[in-house]
Amino acid sequence: MIPQAPFSPRIDPSSPTSNRGPARHPLSQNGQRHLSPLFTIERQTDIATTRVIFLIMTSNVVLRSFPACSSGTQPRGQTATRYPRLHVSKGVPDMRLGRSAKAAIIGFAVTLGAVACSTGGSTTASAPPSASASGGGGALEKTKIKIATLPAIDSAAIYVAIDQKLFEQEGLDVTPQVVQAAPEAIPMMVNGEIDAMFGNYVSMFQAHDKGALKIHVLAEGSRAAPDSLSIMALPNSPIKTAKDLEGKTINVNVLHNFQELALTQVLKANNVDPATIKYVPVTFQNIMASWKNGQIDAAYLGEPLVTAATSQMGARKILDPASGPAAEFPISGYISTQDWYEKNPKTAAAFQRAIHNAAKLMENNREVVAKVLPNFTQIDASTAATVTFPYFSSSDNPVRLQRVADWMWEAKWLTKEIDVKTLMSPTTSG
Repeated sequence: MIPQAPFSPRIDPSSPTSNRGPARHPLSQNGQRHLSPLFTIERQTDIATTRVIFLIMTSNVVLRSFPACSSGTQPRGQTATRYPRLHVSKGVPDMRLGRSAKAAIIGFAVTLGAVACSTGGSTTASAPPSASASGGGGALEKTKIKIATLPAIDSAAIYVAIDQKLFEQEGLDVTPQVVQAAPEAIPMMVNGEIDAMFGNYVSMFQAHDKGALKIHVLAEGSRAAPDSLSIMALPNSPIKTAKDLEGKTINVNVLHNFQELALTQVLKANNVDPATIKYVPVTFQNIMASWKNGQIDAAYLGEPLVTAATSQMGARKILDPASGPAAEFPISGYISTQDWYEKNPKTAAAFQRAIHNAAKLMENNREVVAKVLPNFTQIDASTAATVTFPYFSSSDNPVRLQRVADWMWEAKWLTKEIDVKTLMSPTTSG
């Protein structure tokens, strides 16, 4: 789809960049313009914050802005009273996509937008926790915390924990702080406006590597499940097997992200030379149009778009990026700064227990996930009942997560190796 509504990022009117025109996306059509990431960031007067923004912006991760989640802009630091809604284009007329497909495109946009964009930071004074909240380790350092997140299937555990009162059982009052992109939330976390974030490991490990911030993984979040991601071809495409992907063009939401990292390993396992693949950044609303118009040869899709492409377009699955060496590939988790963790270890442990307990509840109870999705995503109840969910982690595994850092080092996306276990909390849940 070509988005009809313009992007509406938060721009500081006093910024010298606020009057510049937006950059054109390389795959935009009909003069449709997309703002470069530079225009998604408010100018910061704090030197440390500015440095964080600069380092994030100059990496090859988290470099593309995402469509506005609402027509208005939420004031910084205020809690959303309703979950934001994306503006939906009416689509390309000859694509013949039904309403469910359009909804799926939006759902996929916010899903990968959440894992491609990281966020984070602070809160109000805490109240006394419940007797069982701190697991016998004393009072929590704070009980009211804000977690930056975007509407996405992968982040469902936090909403299930709220819905099932699992945070309340730990003495926590958790508020999801909806943000549009990492550049907006990173300075919020650094400045202490939010306590933590839900974001993808590739982006955050690279930020950690560049010295933008020292991160701490509070709890693992989501892992790729079979068929939750898919490399797909149109019905009339000559691409029939994985080998046929050599020399072809495939979309990713941003270059050098978890999509590319996982697929590289799966391609090698299928005797396909990853170096022959051309990756191009395509905005989520443009994936289907770019695919149909031949600007990409195969589409890299995630749920709920996999289901929609299969049912609405007759698309064929060529390869599962979450298979073989990339099976259960860790995608995203709940992350704070190291400083916040050191100051709030009991609060961090209580948060981890609630997230793990939510994941355990979700393992064999699909209904609890489907119940909350329509409340914070554009995925309707009927779609939520059929899409493939990722795995939700009910425990933390440094060996599993080390795979991400090792592959990033192998790909030369890091300047030094990362020992993941030094960034993780001990598991406190049973």
